[in-house]
Amino acid sequence: MWSFRLAQPEDAQAFANWAAHNPQIDSADLEAGMAKTNPTVLTFVAEKDGVPVVFAPVYLTATLAHLAFSPEVEGMDRLRALNVLKDGVAAFMVQHGIREIQTKTIEGYPVAQWALKHGFEVDGRQTLTLDLNHEMVEAK
Repeated sequence: MWSFRLAQPEDAQAFANWAAHNPQIDSADLEAGMAKTNPTVLTFVAEKDGVPVVFAPVYLTATLAHLAFSPEVEGMDRLRALNVLKDGVAAFMVQHGIREIQTKTIEGYPVAQWALKHGFEVDGRQTLTLDLNHEMVEAK
């Protein structure tokens, strides 16, 4: 029988060993799954007949959906506004244990060029998104 649960302290040794010996887990991902890096991390377990089969550390991130600029504002004020917004959102997220802000864009866009100059980095991996809104609709 399959079950799902939150990992317990007694799971730590198996989880650490499995993760450390898996060459497909990037060291940056191992670091991201630690509470010292992402304070919101929770590790979940899927088990069969009471025996763990897979562990998954999950942490919260913030996603910048889009930017809506006033059409009356000039370029320099837009740039200043972006800096104020970035600093304010970052401070808010850090206070809530969230250490990562993501956005979806195209590198050629001016906002993407600004982001790359202000601490955002392109992650060369693909983003795979599970839209839970779609999952809930299909379940009805």
